[in-house]
Amino acid sequence: MIFKRILMTFCFLTLSFNEIYSQNNTLQADLEEMMQWFEGEFDNFQQAWKENEDQVDENIRHERIHSIFKKVDAPKLGDQVFYVKQFQNGDTTNIYRQRIYNFSINKTEGAIQLDIFSFLTPEDGKTYAMANHNPSLLKAIDFKDLRASPGCEVYWKKNGDHFVGYMKDRACHFTSRRSGKEIYITDTLKLTEDEIWIQDEAEDADGNYVFGNKAGIPHKLKKCRFFKGWIGIEKAPGSDEFYFMKNIILHDQGQKVQLIDDKDGTKTKYSVELSEVIYASGIEVLKLAIYEDGKEKAPAYVWANPDAKQIGINIRTMSAGFTLIEAK
Repeated sequence: MIFKRILMTFCFLTLSFNEIYSQNNTLQADLEEMMQWFEGEFDNFQQAWKENEDQVDENIRHERIHSIFKKVDAPKLGDQVFYVKQFQNGDTTNIYRQRIYNFSINKTEGAIQLDIFSFLTPEDGKTYAMANHNPSLLKAIDFKDLRASPGCEVYWKKNGDHFVGYMKDRACHFTSRRSGKEIYITDTLKLTEDEIWIQDEAEDADGNYVFGNKAGIPHKLKKCRFFKGWIGIEKAPGSDEFYFMKNIILHDQGQKVQLIDDKDGTKTKYSVELSEVIYASGIEVLKLAIYEDGKEKAPAYVWANPDAKQIGINIRTMSAGFTLIEAK
């Protein structure tokens, strides 16, 4: 009888160990996959553009936001650390959020845990504003250099072909300086290999709306692909001289760059834009367009399949060509 109990206990412990080992392996594999999907730049240009085309009620339209998630080497913080920068309306100087994200495995929750940190002062934010281009700026950063957000942890779990992120109910909150009321934040997210959906919402202690999309629709950001190319514009009708600019880097989610002549630095009235849009027929395309200041409609544009690796245009007076920068 005693031997039987010992055997049953051994079997139970063996099963428990195997379950824990299997869960740890699964979470580690999920973490590695998620980190590959998460790194990059994301933009909801397509969503904002389509809502404008469809004349969606302005009260429920989405702001255009651009998110940069750059993995950095910050050994004092952890192994999976990201510098995060977000700006609005395609304006890289209109930064509204800078954060440090630290990912780890939470065995108790059976999830990947995201801890969110902010910089201590606005001056620190300026110091690290270009960390996505120069990650070494964050090499020596420590927890003492950052402000934690207890209760605002996001937990991520794999669900089929995507990850779902969530916060604990009413765990993330702060006291409003303006109203003196407690504000509760909810963050619901979805991450795929090509997109991240972000649904930030907040309400006060009485359940009154504070911020978030009033229709309950998340910001749907698509991962940017980057292209390198050139543009040439005729200086005057019938002229043999062209304004020309090469080595232009554009992402395909609505980035626009002004044509500045390589030869003499002349700032022209023309810009080139690369975007992924959906036309009324529901067809998604990659669009290359040349714009003139003060005019809403592009005098020249062309489209291709959204997964195209090259795109170009030539109408004699203006031409441009771009090629996908393949990931290394």
